[in-house]
Formats: sequence, C-alpha cells, structure tokens
Amino acid sequence: MAGAAQPHDENDQPEADYWLAWPPYITGDKSDIGHPSQVMRRRFRSREAAMAYADRTWPIDPNSTWPTSPYRPQAREDS
Repeated sequence: MAGAAQPHDENDQPEADYWLAWPPYITGDKSDIGHPSQVMRRRFRSREAAMAYADRTWPIDPNSTWPTSPYRPQAREDS
C-alpha cells in the first residue's frame, strides 16, 4: 500500500519539516512517478496532504490485493 513518510535520522528523529508520498511499489524506471528520484521532488507540509496524494495516485483496487496506479500497467493476475 502507498503511504506517507517523514525523513528521519538514525535515532528515528525527524530531520525535515516536510512529508513524502511513497508508492506501493519500487521501480527502476526514472520516468515513473514511483521512482525514488520522483518521490523526493514532491514535498508536502503535512502527513495528511502526503497521504491524500498517495490515496489519489495509487488507489487500492477493492477486487485485488495488488496495488494499482494510473501510471503503471495493471499488476499481473494469478490464474
């Protein structure tokens, strides 16, 4: 599932005053909005704003346990 996270240090203390919206998948495709280089460009003032973006961008498909995204091909279906 997609989520929101605030950058933190090795002692689990926040290092930033912004939040990031993370996708429910990892990709090596730098043009995909889920690539870490794209994620780091989008900063939100609150956890709620980051999560609202994540929910809109990577909605949970109620008929599947696989995450979906309008920017990513539909995940494979198990036979």
